[in-house]
Amino acid sequence: MEIPERDQEQSPQEKRNAPTVTKEKWRSHALAKLERGYVLIVGTQRRTANFYQPGKGYEMCAYNVATQLIKEGSVVKAYDHHLGTAYGLAAGAKPPPPPKTPAPKPPKPQDEMEALLDELIEDEGDDEASDDEL
Repeated sequence: MEIPERDQEQSPQEKRNAPTVTKEKWRSHALAKLERGYVLIVGTQRRTANFYQPGKGYEMCAYNVATQLIKEGSVVKAYDHHLGTAYGLAAGAKPPPPPKTPAPKPPKPQDEMEALLDELIEDEGDDEASDDEL
């Protein structure tokens, strides 16, 4: 039995894209959350990780980023939770750097026609000045 050509084109394996968020961005996001009072809950039975703050609820965290934070000592065990182990921000953990302000955008370059018109206008102004002198 043959697979129709249109089904072959839409194969999910062919359309895979690289992740758009890097591990470093996830790490800085996680540290920022922990700095604001969230705890990181890492599952003991499953490969799950969540942020939790009373009144705000649960938010997802990448499991591999959570385990990286544990290995590097950025978080310390706070207490046991029914979903796993809760971790808080370590005292010596380096907080993420403040967001960079974007550099000012360079002025919009003029296209050639506008530049030529500006030069022509400047040249006409010089000619009028020399006529006034005579």
